[in-house]
Amino acid sequence: MQSPKLQLLLPSFALVLESIVLSVLLTSELWFCSLFLSIAIVFTILLLLKQQQLTFRSFQRLIDAIQYSDLSLTFNQTHSPRIPKTLIQSLNNALKQFQLKQAESETQNLYQATLLNHIDSGIMVFNSKQEIEWYNPATLKELGLKGLKSLSDLKQIQDSLPEILIHLKAGEMKTIRIEQEHRICDLAFTAILFHIQQRQLTLISIKNIHPVLENNEIEAWQKLIRVLTHEIMNSLAPIISLSETLIERNAAQDDISNTTIQALHTIHRRSKGLLAFVQNYRKLTKIPMPVFSRFSINELFNDLKKLHTQPHIQYIYHTVSPELYLYADRSQIEQAIINMIRNAEEACCQTSHPQITISATTCNGKANLSVSDNGPGIAPEAINKIFIPFFTTKSGGSGIGLSLCKQIMILHHGNISVESSSEKGTTFQLTF
Repeated sequence: MQSPKLQLLLPSFALVLESIVLSVLLTSELWFCSLFLSIAIVFTILLLLKQQQLTFRSFQRLIDAIQYSDLSLTFNQTHSPRIPKTLIQSLNNALKQFQLKQAESETQNLYQATLLNHIDSGIMVFNSKQEIEWYNPATLKELGLKGLKSLSDLKQIQDSLPEILIHLKAGEMKTIRIEQEHRICDLAFTAILFHIQQRQLTLISIKNIHPVLENNEIEAWQKLIRVLTHEIMNSLAPIISLSETLIERNAAQDDISNTTIQALHTIHRRSKGLLAFVQNYRKLTKIPMPVFSRFSINELFNDLKKLHTQPHIQYIYHTVSPELYLYADRSQIEQAIINMIRNAEEACCQTSHPQITISATTCNGKANLSVSDNGPGIAPEAINKIFIPFFTTKSGGSGIGLSLCKQIMILHHGNISVESSSEKGTTFQLTF
């Protein structure tokens, strides 16, 4: 079998040979032979041009297929009989290699896209014109937006946010607190600078670190409470014991005045009261890990109805389905709802028609529990502090009820949120 190079060179060689013979015939005045040979030369030239044209078209088809990513093209001898077989094989092998490279690239791109789309951190990329070229679903979730086209869209969250991101240096992290309708976010923004095709791009990673900050804050409070309660209880125990002993020894003695006896009783009573007070605060540090089980919310609500102690308050229970179940620690969730009901009772007890609504709804197949009242609402300056241990707006409040609810929901990997206004009252919601 002749090689492709030899097949391409043969017409050229024949053309050169014919030209030499023609020149000899012309000098010998054999005009008939010269004419015949001239026709042969023209035919050879046309044949050569045709073959070159076919080869050029084949290469052009290959180039077009690569350019437009249409790698389904194949070459065969039937459609191109004048193209050497080995050349056709080479073209098909080239296409096959491009197909393999394209499949490998598509697989890698799919893997990277799947990975970026499913991580819980937000990622977005913007260019020097402040246009956002790419972002993953977590970005919209963290920012609470429906779409992004440019950095100016971030002004919906905070007016200064676009400028902050523009001037964010590589490796630098900036934390911004964002207060939205149902949640508070502490978003950490980190920048990475890179170049693609002489274009400078900035990659921004977005992570909500609010739960981490909350956990650290709670742990700090718990450590402080453990230290304080330990010291106070160690001091109170001997005072209580000593007062009891003095009361018993001196009760029958006539020379002991009633004032002294009363003072000892007061010391004993107040010491025990202070001890009970301190033990109550120790609950913040002793919440056990939840024991998860599946239980009926309807049954939970029926048990809660038995605990109501305010006959002048109207209690309304509402569920979207009588067969609604929750997978959680029943005792802890019940305690959280009781705490929210107690808060609601104190909030609306002074209204003309006090009303508390306990509801169970579903979202994405999961149950959400809420407690609403028609009280005067929570002051705006206090609403972000109500879950902090010991913070209270009530004169006789301890400030641990809502903090306990918060810790219970953290242990359940859920969230507790609040909405409040002077017109509609206050709603606490447990989201699982």
